[in-house]
Amino acid sequence: MIWHVAFSVDDLEEAMEKFGDALQVEWNPIKHYVGESMDADGKLFTLDTRLVFSAQGPVALELFENVPGTPNEPASGTIFHHMGYWTDNVNAEQDRLRECNWMHKGGKTVPESRAAFFSGPLGIFFEACNSSIERPGLGKYYPGVAPGMNQPDRVLKPH
Repeated sequence: MIWHVAFSVDDLEEAMEKFGDALQVEWNPIKHYVGESMDADGKLFTLDTRLVFSAQGPVALELFENVPGTPNEPASGTIFHHMGYWTDNVNAEQDRLRECNWMHKGGKTVPESRAAFFSGPLGIFFEACNSSIERPGLGKYYPGVAPGMNQPDRVLKPH
């Protein structure tokens, strides 16, 4: 289930204003994120950025500050960065996506991993987000919570 669409921006407050005005979006509080991450070659790096999620759903809008030289840098010519979706097994997603020609580009793919990024033939990233790890303030976007969304385990099978 896709739960967010993300954009990498140079000026977070300006982007919040522009997206907010155009889409009538309200925002959760801005978060300053500093954490260790890993690139596709297994090299660890510290990611230091600010980010924000929209307050409305069922699909969230994420804005985060561009961090040149890291996977948080957008593709040339766009600020669109990735679509995030829920999975209960990031490592299994790596294997499944490899079969679809989507390659691991960053983030750990171990059971306790929060998320991992994959790129493929469309020139964009997918973020496989671990549904078993709590993300404070974002609980309403977790599988089975967003109103009006059919969850895979809740879809009725034809008789």
